[in-house]
Amino acid sequence: MCLSTVYTMVDESKRLLCKNIAGVKVDGDQLIFTDIMGLPTVVTATIERIDLMDNFIYIRQK
Repeated sequence: MCLSTVYTMVDESKRLLCKNIAGVKVDGDQLIFTDIMGLPTVVTATIERIDLMDNFIYIRQK
């Protein structure tokens, strides 16, 4: 099973937003990250980069 960690980009540094993410849904300008327990984290943001090798998702909040 591949789970990801989501970081929000602040200037050139990253800040941990959520861990153990099993699913991502885009709903308009919102991103919905669902963790392994089924708990959603909803943010207004855009995806900056997804690193599938290291299981990281980088976003930039609006």
